[in-house]
Amino acid sequence: MRVGLLLLLAFSFPSVAHARVRHYYIAAEECTWDYAPSGQDLMGGRPIPPPWTQKTKWKKARFIEYTDSTFTVRKPQPEWLGILGPIIRAEVGDEVVVEFLNRTRYARSMHPHGLRYDKANEGAYYLPLGGPGGSVQPNKRFIYHWFADAKSGPGPGQPSSIVSWYHPHVDPAVEINLGLLGPIIVTAKGKAKPDGSPKDVDDEFVAAFFVFDELNGRNEGLFHAINGYIFGNLPGLVMKKGDRVRWYLMGMGNERDLHTAHWHGERVTDGSRNLDVVSLLPATTETVDMLADNPGAWMFHCHVSDHMESGMMAWYTIYEPEKAECPIRVVNASFYDHSGKFSMTVKNVSSRPIKTFAMTSEHLMAPEYLRRPFDSLWNSTQPLQPGQEETIERDAYNKGVDDIMAWVLFPHDVLYADGSRWAPKDDAACFQLFWRDKDHPDLEVLPPLQIELNED
Repeated sequence: MRVGLLLLLAFSFPSVAHARVRHYYIAAEECTWDYAPSGQDLMGGRPIPPPWTQKTKWKKARFIEYTDSTFTVRKPQPEWLGILGPIIRAEVGDEVVVEFLNRTRYARSMHPHGLRYDKANEGAYYLPLGGPGGSVQPNKRFIYHWFADAKSGPGPGQPSSIVSWYHPHVDPAVEINLGLLGPIIVTAKGKAKPDGSPKDVDDEFVAAFFVFDELNGRNEGLFHAINGYIFGNLPGLVMKKGDRVRWYLMGMGNERDLHTAHWHGERVTDGSRNLDVVSLLPATTETVDMLADNPGAWMFHCHVSDHMESGMMAWYTIYEPEKAECPIRVVNASFYDHSGKFSMTVKNVSSRPIKTFAMTSEHLMAPEYLRRPFDSLWNSTQPLQPGQEETIERDAYNKGVDDIMAWVLFPHDVLYADGSRWAPKDDAACFQLFWRDKDHPDLEVLPPLQIELNED
């Protein structure tokens, strides 16, 4: 009889039998945030316009994820998340356990939207009090237990995963404006990969539209940001042609924050409508899908007029995988050793003798800020047989070397010994990056090259 009862329970609650417990270790930490690391309006090819010219760095706070309860090793995050905290994921039926450490100077908490919780795990501070998780004091911890029940996940007609917010709720208006906010993504039962992400998409991006207020409403302190970046400084919105892309759109703020997210070059669907503009109100979210089939670097922005003028815009890039066979390759380069010389070693990787060649160099000054120096060409000094290498040197810059985030090198022109020539179809074909930080992850595609759009 006991065996029969156990079998009955197992068949009555199949989601419970297969549910996961997903652990997260998240700290609230104070930091300095730069809304425009390049110092440039990268969409307009010009410096940041007034009134934001003078100051783009401000004291903020963020949610940071760690690998375990020691809170010593940060967990890597996609750079496009920007100021947002880590993505908290669940599949319907899962329990989410968040060990929260408050490293700021004031009481903080974590309050989830969308998930199910009891009063003790609400993460909000008001009467009637729900326990210590509503107000976690500086240098203290609290472990939250939240649940992704059926109502936490997608409903009929929605995509296979949907997004909602988490943020503090001790003094929420102040805390959210500081930068303490992040996404929760819940995937439908049976449609999630082991990490909780949906099986039916290739790429996911979260885009939060929010006007941060640093000076009590004064224009020079209003930063119309996507994920905490303005004027095209948001990095990493890159996808391959043919990818199925899911966009999680999020709004937050006050009556200023009426946003209309718009993509140039593509359209999206919410499951029932085809769109290229999606409306957002404060604390609302939308999930839409895109088939990335139109290669290019496209504008993604809020279409509210004064928000556009204030820099609420970014690029997203659809690239085609490189098919070109490059005849030469840079096998080594030295730019940061302060030896007084720059050098690159180039190898002929083709099967034909090369008479002469030229390389082009560009500078990545910030994640989305690519510019070409005045003297960008490097010329060979001798013929190059197949498999042979040549090292080219030139004098280093007198200053500014350490301000260059990465050097971009690519072949510009190759003259073979038989008189035929090779040239790239576009400037960035066969590019290679040499980073100041050697552990920096590589890029699939370069940001648009900065050129002056309004020359005198």
